[in-house]
Amino acid sequence: MDIFNSLLRTLISGICGLGADAHPMIGLTLVSILTGIGMLWVFGKTSDQEAIARTKKRLQAYLLEMRLFGDDISLVLSAQKKLIRDNFRYLGLMMRPMLFLTAPLLLLLIHLDGFYGARPLQIDEQAVVTLQAAGRLDADAPVPELQAPAGVHVETPGVRVMETGQMSWRIRAERPVEGSLTFRQGDTEWTKSIAAGEPFRYLSIRRVSGLWDALWHAGEDRLPGDQVEWIEIRYPAAEVPFAGIELHWLIWFFVISMLSAYLLRGRFGVTF
Repeated sequence: MDIFNSLLRTLISGICGLGADAHPMIGLTLVSILTGIGMLWVFGKTSDQEAIARTKKRLQAYLLEMRLFGDDISLVLSAQKKLIRDNFRYLGLMMRPMLFLTAPLLLLLIHLDGFYGARPLQIDEQAVVTLQAAGRLDADAPVPELQAPAGVHVETPGVRVMETGQMSWRIRAERPVEGSLTFRQGDTEWTKSIAAGEPFRYLSIRRVSGLWDALWHAGEDRLPGDQVEWIEIRYPAAEVPFAGIELHWLIWFFVISMLSAYLLRGRFGVTF
């Protein structure tokens, strides 16, 4: 899982980064267009294109029948019944390609959110770092020592919540930095990446230890051992600006990818 996530992080960072000074919309537009083309290709290969075309023609015919014979109640009711039946048939034809597209799209969205969903800390901005231990905390156990890289100041000692097994610290970015926080407890240590400054970059909000959790939190390799479940930095949420409008990246992504797929459907010979 770590190798797989690492490859996807490298790919997304390469496409979306496009240089440190590039506007974030450039990379997002590129990956959205590529996604639209990929969806067209998968849809064309996994769907019954002839059946979809026939069903669409029947739906259009039933609508036309209802309009032409609007005074004949029996014909209208019959056309409505057939329209509903073929609508369900059309949805059924859409299900197969959607099943093939769901898993790749979900993985892509997880990694795109790592790049566009949050922003690095700004200079003098504070954040809370939380370590989730596996199980309840022992009242006599020492709090792990938190060491921050140069440019990040640890403002508070660790605060423990015994029932939930969590320990939290408040940190503050003093200058642009890209490094790791280190948590030490005896001979054991865990690390968590941290970033401050500009621009957009791939951020790991939560580093986890579980294999299943690593699918949803793919920003870093899994934590070693089983003493710590996850370590999280609460980065601020980000929005992507374009033409004076700031929107969540997911809105831009779906608008551009769907529009690309619609405009290129003829070139790929795909009907949907």
